[in-house]
Amino acid sequence: MKHFLATLALVAFAAAPALADPKSDLMAAMMQFGKASSYHMDVAGKGRTMEADVVLPNKMHMTSAQFEMIKIDQTTWVKMGGKWQQFTMPGMEQIMGSVNSTLATTHPTDQMVVTDLGMKSPASGGPPLHAYTVTNEAGKSPSTMFLDGGRLVEVDNTDGTMVRFSKFNDPIDISPPM
Repeated sequence: MKHFLATLALVAFAAAPALADPKSDLMAAMMQFGKASSYHMDVAGKGRTMEADVVLPNKMHMTSAQFEMIKIDQTTWVKMGGKWQQFTMPGMEQIMGSVNSTLATTHPTDQMVVTDLGMKSPASGGPPLHAYTVTNEAGKSPSTMFLDGGRLVEVDNTDGTMVRFSKFNDPIDISPPM
């Protein structure tokens, strides 16, 4: 009976999936992030806050104390001083595409050191999440990335800035203000 239980335990252990390394965990999270059709961002740091709703591939609504901006395709509306102004800015497509592709394809490279920190509370508060620190190979520019169920939900930087992601794939209505 003992041999049977020992053999059963050994087979069960061998059949269990191997845990991924920290870089692979983050790469999988970024790939999952890249599949989102929409998301919400809260950005805070250096005494400023900003919120943004993003609907891929071509819509964004940003708000802060200083301004509000809506971007749909190549048309951008900016509200400053209580007045909306409309611009056609072909460069905004490239800027937005660059931001979204950076978020969607950011992954730890061989030149980055990723350390699994285990469960840790993010700067925004709330329950502990699985945390990873990411630094370049010189040990500079560290960020702490927080995953919830394998999904990237927060990035805390040592300069005090924080980006929180939520509302993945929720329906978000972004329409012209005028």
